[in-house]
Amino acid sequence: MSKEELIPIGKISGVHGIRGEVKLAPYGPLEDVQWGTVYIASGKALEPRKVLSSRVHKGVYLVFLEGVPDRNTAETLAGREVFVHKSGIPEAGEDEYYYADLVGMEVFTEEGKPVGKVENVFSTGSNDVLETSGPLGDVLIPAIESVIIRVEPEKRKITVRLMEGLLPD
Repeated sequence: MSKEELIPIGKISGVHGIRGEVKLAPYGPLEDVQWGTVYIASGKALEPRKVLSSRVHKGVYLVFLEGVPDRNTAETLAGREVFVHKSGIPEAGEDEYYYADLVGMEVFTEEGKPVGKVENVFSTGSNDVLETSGPLGDVLIPAIESVIIRVEPEKRKITVRLMEGLLPD
């Protein structure tokens, strides 16, 4: 299984209880994800693990994984990224994108000035934020309609209208 066939859905942020449950901090909504098997990053390798159960608790998913019988074993997974097969997630709707689709895209101002490359995408609760790094330094760009002018997946390009105060001093 190659990483090209997989999509990241979150990161194991810790453990819950003593029975081996892990906390999965999601990269986005996971309601429609098919949980059969997940792949946990371990260096350059990916470890497949069957999901025995999952539930939402305080903004994270609590997940029981096959082969993780106790807290000590679960703690060894903390900090690792979790992937699912692309066929296990629904297609994004029109003008909707998965975080993984945006990472790596080049960002330009509406005047054509390069801002940088999307390094990460995260949610603030009210909106998503694109974390970019490039010639203008590290820039956090709110993914809101007044800022994101155009996303061109085929060109791996995002055009933005930078509001005052977004650029580092």
